[in-house]
Parts: sequence; structure tokens; C-alpha cells
Amino acid sequence: MELWFVVSIVGMVIAGFSNFFFKIVAARNISAELFMLYSSLTSIVIAGSLVLWSGQAVVGFGLAALILLGSGVISAASGSLKVYALRYIDSTIYFPLFKLVTPALAIVAGVVFFAESFSVIEWIGLVVGLLVPLVLITPAENSRQQNLSMGLVLVLITAVLSALTAVAGKYAIDASVPVFTTLLLTVVGLAAGSVGLIIYRQGIHGIQEMVRSETSPLLLQIALTRAILISFGVWTMLFAFSQGGTLSVVQTIHSMYILIPIILAIIFYNEHWNWQKATAILLSVASLALLG
Repeated sequence: MELWFVVSIVGMVIAGFSNFFFKIVAARNISAELFMLYSSLTSIVIAGSLVLWSGQAVVGFGLAALILLGSGVISAASGSLKVYALRYIDSTIYFPLFKLVTPALAIVAGVVFFAESFSVIEWIGLVVGLLVPLVLITPAENSRQQNLSMGLVLVLITAVLSALTAVAGKYAIDASVPVFTTLLLTVVGLAAGSVGLIIYRQGIHGIQEMVRSETSPLLLQIALTRAILISFGVWTMLFAFSQGGTLSVVQTIHSMYILIPIILAIIFYNEHWNWQKATAILLSVASLALLG
């Protein structure tokens, strides 16, 4: 089993726990924009410390740097919209559909832009992985949702934005941007995007008031925890790319993190559980075995 594959699985687990924080933010009606802002600022400190420790350069990467900054802005929008989506539909609806669209787009991008190819066994693994959402989504779920149509629109938007972020990371690594530098540039863009979202919602003079009125110990605690997790999680994906992992396979493995927030939402928020969700876990394990 190759190193990039093992690292991808570790990153998938970390991503699962970090994405559960979106459910917490949605359930407790915490400001999505402030959550993203505090998370990104903490991530800058973490990534900046890693860059200083490693001695990696942060300038001189031209187009790749601009793409990474842009992907960070996109990530801010995606993260904020993910919170709103989870206010409209359950985790058991959102995450499976998100997992279907994002890796499917990543597979197309990998083949078209990075000339990736797969063995028959790997293709079977990818297809099995894509089947997971189809098992989880059933007609009976519709009646449990707050606003299914709006939730589905946000699923599509956030999935496209997340796929673009993964493509940007793969491009930067292939362009020889160091892993820690890639992480730093991405989270700087994330912070800029978070500030932009707050200005869009509150106006430039409303930032201070929003920070003063909506900041809470709980918000700071979950933002800090999520920042630590997401920084390490993004690093694992970038490291997997640097070790030869393809965009399509790494993104497909990464997307299986959906099972963790689903299980946690069932445990802590009493979301629905049935045999389809148990089958989805087995399919995910089978997909990982085929991809490895």
C-alpha cells in the first residue's frame, strides 16, 4: 500500500470530523461567515508557522499563487453555503449528494486536465464509491427536510466549488509549489474570502458590530478546533498529490469523509438511521479496498 494512499485515508478521517463542525454551526444558528473567518485566521497562523519551520518560499510562484488565493476565496464561499445547506436539509441528504457530485467532477478534471488513467480495478473502485449516495438517498427522506429544493441547489453549488478547490491544489503541487506554501496561500485566500462575505452581508462598517455581537466562546472554540483539523486535513491531500496520488482517486477517497459527520449527526442530533446507511459504509470500505 503506497504512502499517498495511506495519507489520503488519514486525511479523509480528519475531514470527516472537521466537517461535522458545519452541522454544529448550522444546528446552533452560529454565524457561518464568522465561523469561516475565525477558522481561516487560525489556519493562517498554523500554516505560516509550518512555512517558517520548513523554510519554504512563499513568493515567486506567479499564476499558481494566484490560483491558490482564488481557491481559498472559493473555499470560504463553499464553507459558508455548506452551513446554510445544512439548515435546509439533513446531513444524511447533503453529504451523500455532495460526495456524488464532487468526486465525479474531480474524475472528469483529472482525465481532461491531468491526463490521468485508471486500471479496471480502480475504475470499479471509483464507481463503487460513487454508488454510496444512491444507497443513502431514498424518497422517504424528502418529508424530513426543511427545504429540499433549496438544499439541493446549495449541494450542487458547494460541490462545484469544492471540486475547483481540489483542482487548484493539484495544479499548484504539479507546478512545484511546496506543500506548506500551498496550504498557506490557500488559507490566506480563505480569510480574504471570509472578510468579503461579511462585507457583502453587513457592509464594511458592519464587520466590527458583527464581530462584537455574534462572537461567543463556543464559536471561538469550534473555529479553533476546526482550523487545526482542516489545516492538517488539507495538508494530507496536498501531500498525497506530491507523492504521486491522482486528483481523481485522492478526491474520491477524501469525499468518503461524509460517513463520519452522518454517523455523528445520528448520534448527537438524532438524524435518521437505517440499513441503507449501514450498506453505504460497507460500499465505502469496498471502494477503498479496490482503490488501494
